[in-house]
Amino acid sequence: MEIIKNYVDLCRKIDIIETQLLQVDIDLKYWFGRGELPFTGTGADDFGVIASIGNLQELHDKKHRLQKMVEFYTDIKKETEEKINQLEGLNYQIARMKYMENKSYKQIADELGKSYGYVRNVASQQVN
Repeated sequence: MEIIKNYVDLCRKIDIIETQLLQVDIDLKYWFGRGELPFTGTGADDFGVIASIGNLQELHDKKHRLQKMVEFYTDIKKETEEKINQLEGLNYQIARMKYMENKSYKQIADELGKSYGYVRNVASQQVN
């Protein structure tokens, strides 16, 4: 069952990175929202322009790194899904339906023609 647990962890990791990407996009809109830098002018205000440009560059770099991470983990996720889909047996069927298809034990029991209690019992044995 380790492969299923790893798959679930991988999905969570991808979700976290995608959330970070959304935050970077929000930050980019803040620093460069309407095509204008938020701090313009002369003298002391020039520091604001420099800071804005620096922040924009950092955000673009971070976005690029996060996008590469999502691509990398998504490729691993696809490979893992292919391996999981090749597995056989009731334990793997239940785990795949529960964690990959996000089905309830009731739905799994109905689809497999098993009782709810039986499916829960098999699933609880997988955790150990």
